[in-house]
Amino acid sequence: MNLKTIKAIGLTALFVVLSEGVFAQSGPVLLLSKKEAAAINSHLKDYKLMGKSFGKIKRTADKALEKKIEVPIPSDNGGGYTHEKHKQNYRELYNAGLAYQVTGERKYADFVEKMLLEYAKVYPGLPLHPMRKQEQNSGKLFWQGLNDCVWLVHGIQAYDLVRENISAGNRTIIERDVFRSMAAFLSESDSGKDTFNKIHNHGTWAVAGEGMTGYVLGDKDMVDRALYGSAKDKKTGFLKQIEQLFSPDGYYSEGPYYQRYALQPFMVFAEAINRNQPELKIFDYRGQVLKKAVNTVLQLTDSKGYFFPINDALKEKNFMTEELVFATNIAYENYNDPAILPVISQQNEVTVSGAGLKAAEAIQQAGKLDYIKNPMVIADGPEGKSGGLSLFRMPTKNKDEQLTAVFKYASQGMGHGHFDRLGILLYNNDKEILQDYGAARFLNVESKSGGRYLDENKTWAQQSVAHNTVIVDEESHYKGDWKAAEKQNPELQFSDISNPETLQITSAVERNAYPGVLMQRTVAMIGAETPFILDIFTLRSDKAHQYDLNFMYSGHIMETAFKYDPAVATLTPMGKTNGYEHLWKLAEGRANVGVSKFTWLNDSRFYTISTMTDANTKLFMTRLGAADPNFNLRNESGYMVRVGDRKDYTFVSVIEPHGSFDPKLESVQDPHSKVANISLLQQDASYTAVRVTFTNKETYTLLFANAATAPNTTHKLSIEGKKYEWKGNYTVIKK
Repeated sequence: MNLKTIKAIGLTALFVVLSEGVFAQSGPVLLLSKKEAAAINSHLKDYKLMGKSFGKIKRTADKALEKKIEVPIPSDNGGGYTHEKHKQNYRELYNAGLAYQVTGERKYADFVEKMLLEYAKVYPGLPLHPMRKQEQNSGKLFWQGLNDCVWLVHGIQAYDLVRENISAGNRTIIERDVFRSMAAFLSESDSGKDTFNKIHNHGTWAVAGEGMTGYVLGDKDMVDRALYGSAKDKKTGFLKQIEQLFSPDGYYSEGPYYQRYALQPFMVFAEAINRNQPELKIFDYRGQVLKKAVNTVLQLTDSKGYFFPINDALKEKNFMTEELVFATNIAYENYNDPAILPVISQQNEVTVSGAGLKAAEAIQQAGKLDYIKNPMVIADGPEGKSGGLSLFRMPTKNKDEQLTAVFKYASQGMGHGHFDRLGILLYNNDKEILQDYGAARFLNVESKSGGRYLDENKTWAQQSVAHNTVIVDEESHYKGDWKAAEKQNPELQFSDISNPETLQITSAVERNAYPGVLMQRTVAMIGAETPFILDIFTLRSDKAHQYDLNFMYSGHIMETAFKYDPAVATLTPMGKTNGYEHLWKLAEGRANVGVSKFTWLNDSRFYTISTMTDANTKLFMTRLGAADPNFNLRNESGYMVRVGDRKDYTFVSVIEPHGSFDPKLESVQDPHSKVANISLLQQDASYTAVRVTFTNKETYTLLFANAATAPNTTHKLSIEGKKYEWKGNYTVIKK
C-alpha cells in the first residue's frame, strides 16, 4: 500500500472519531431493516415470489457454510480462479447476511464475520493487481478497480446485516482493515481517485460503495464525499452523476447495456440515501429521473426483454439480470408505478429487502400482467439536446407479431460508444433482422484476452462499417476517435409518433462525422397491409466521395433481383482498415437502373431491401471473418450499396417484411417483394419527396422539409405539374 493510501486511512479514521453517531443507528441501515426482515420471515409462505427468492438465497448461504473459507492472493485475469473466487465470496457474504437477518440463525452471521476477518488479514497489504492494464485504473482484489467497487457495494451490505452481532474488537479490525482501507484505496489512492471522481458507470459504483460504507460506519465525511465528490465541491459525486449521465427522459449516455449495469449502484445507493437522509428527497431529484431511467431501459428491449445491443453490449443480457431486479423493486417501492409490475413478474424473483417485500406483495395480489412496449422518442444528453433514439413499434396482421425499428442519432456514449451515427436496427419481435454486432468480448473467459474487450472490438465492432449506416471513403465516423466524437452530437430535425398505427417518423442530421459532409437520414415506419420501413439517407458535400450504405442482416439469402459475380474460388477482404479488413467479399453485383432488390429469410419470414439504384451503383454481399486469426468474430452477413465519385447523393430504400415459410407444412407464401418502383421526386436543400409503388398499384408519397419547421408552417411544392401543400414537417399521401 502506498503512503498516500495510508494517510487517507488515517485521516478517515480521525474524522470518524469526530463524526461518530451522525448517521449511526441500531440494526441494519441500508436496504433491509429488522422490521422488514421479520415481515419477510412471516410472509415466506404467503408471498410466493419472496418465498422462492429467499429459498435461493438461503440455499446459496447454506452451501457456502459447508466449505472452508478461502481468501486467495489475487493473481488472475477475469475468469481466472482468484478472480471468480473473490466474486463468489462477496455474493456468499451478502447471501449469508440476508439469511441471518431473516432467520435469526447465528451461524450465518458467524460466517460473515469469519470471512471478513480473513479479508482483514490480507487486504491492507495487497499491492496493485498483477494483471492490471496500464490504460485502466487497477484494483487490488481484481484487475480493474471497478470490480473492487462492486465487491465493496456487496460487502458493506453484508456487514450491515450482521454488524450488531460482532464484538467491538472484531468490528474495529474489520472496519479498519477492510472497509476503511478499501474505501480509502478506491477514493484517495493514485489508482482510485480518478475513477471516484469520474462521471461514468465506474464512478457510480465507486461512490455507491463509499457512501453506503459511510452510512454503516456512521462517517459523514464518507457520505458527503460520495454525494458531492472527493473535494465536496459538488463538481463530481453521486448527484452530479445523476445530472450528467441521464437525459431528462432517463436515457443513459453509454446505452442500455451499461444503463442496466449502472442502475444497480444508482438505485441501491439512492435507497440507502432515502433511508438515512430522507430530507434529500433523492427519488424526486431532477424530476424523478431515476424512475424514468428504469422505465426507459425496460423499453429499450426486444419482445423477450433483451437489450438492443447499442454501443459496447453483450447480446446475452436482458432485464432478468440481478441489476434490474434491484432496480425494478426499488423503483416500485418508491414510485408505486404499476407499469413495472409485469416486468417484476417476468423476472420471477425479488430482492430480499424492504423493496422486494413490497414488490412480492403486489405481485401476489395482481392478476394477469402484460408489459406494454410503446413507440418512443427518447432525448439524449443532460439537457436533452444531444440527439436521441427513436423506437418505432407497429403490429403486423400476424398474431402477436410486432415490427420494431431503432433509429440511433444519439451522442457518442464515451469510450464504450460506437461510430454508428444515424444507424438503424430492425426487429421482428425478438428476431434481429438488421442487427448490431454489439461488443467483441467473451466476458470473463480467461482464454479470450483475459475476459476483457478483444482487439476486434476496436478494429471491427466499434467501426462504422459494422453498423447499418453510411460510411464515407471507407473511413469510420470521426476517424474512429471517440474523444472527438464526444464533442459533437447529431441533431433531431423532426419526429412524430402521434398516430402510431399509421406512421412513425424521425429525421436527424449529422454534420461533423466527416469534414465537409452533411448526413441526413429520415426513417419512417408506415402502416400498410404489412408495415414497412421507408429509409431516406442523403449526403451533401462540395467534394466527390465514395458512399457505402451498409446493412448487416441476419438470415439466409433467398434471391436477388440483380445479377452478381460470386467469389467461388478465392475470397478477398473488402478493404485494409477501419473494419473493412474483417469483411470477406462474397459477391459483387451489377445494379439495375431503377430498383435493386435483396431478399433473405429469417426464421419464418422473408425480408427484402429494395433500393433505388443506377448503372454505376455497386452491390456487395459480405461476410464477417477476415483478418481474424484467433477466430474471435461471429460469421455475420452484410449487404452493401456503394456509389462512387458523388458530391450529393440520396439513398432511398424500402425494407419490407413479407410472406412466410413453414418447413413442417412445406408451405411458402409471398416469398417475393411487393415493391414495384421507388422514385425520388424531389431532392434539394429545402425539400425531399419520395414515392413508393407496390405491385397492387398502391402508392405512398412522403414529402418533408429537410429542416425543422413549426407545426403550423405551410409548405408548397410543385412536382411533375402537380401541386402539393401541407402544414408541419411532413405529409404522407396514400393512393
